[in-house]
Amino acid sequence: MQISIGMLLAITVGIIWEVQAGQSFMIGVMLDVLPAFIFTIYAFRFSGARQLQQVAASFYRGETVKIMLTGALFILVIKTLPVVFPALLAGFVIMKVSQFMQSIFF
Repeated sequence: MQISIGMLLAITVGIIWEVQAGQSFMIGVMLDVLPAFIFTIYAFRFSGARQLQQVAASFYRGETVKIMLTGALFILVIKTLPVVFPALLAGFVIMKVSQFMQSIFF
């Protein structure tokens, strides 16, 4: 769902402003979605009350990897790609807000 919202908004940004702004917005979306996906893989490997310590450890490890990956991807994108920084940041922030709203309403 998040990817769909991000793609629609990126297309809208690209139409309203310029193509590079839309691409930058979509990159910002991916800077949130990819680390969240990696966190999901780590966090939900184990389940059940018998594996409580493994569940807690995998959540901790997943969150640590997510934060480090987000920072590394931001640095990589800013250093290597010609992006419109306000659009990049807007895409990232809007996806964070979307993630928060989804946890409340769904």
